[in-house]
Amino acid sequence: MTSDTRMQYMRLMTEFLREKIRSPDVTGEVIVRRHQLEELARMVGMDEEEAWRMFRRLKGYAWEGQYMGESHSEEGGYTAARLTQVHLSPP
Repeated sequence: MTSDTRMQYMRLMTEFLREKIRSPDVTGEVIVRRHQLEELARMVGMDEEEAWRMFRRLKGYAWEGQYMGESHSEEGGYTAARLTQVHLSPP
């Protein structure tokens, strides 16, 4: 994977997370699901697994929150996170 692909994904993910934090769902929560990030990855030709790993590595740096226990399975790990804050600056 090229650094351009990673940068494109980071830009898309940054904008997606900013939009999510600005407009919480009807329950007031900000939930990011793995399939949403995988969709962004497909848009730029990035591996879906790598996209989720990148999101997870950015916890504490780019975003704050908790992985959702109800989204955890032995085979797939966590598939969603509940965000409380996004630290990403504009690209």
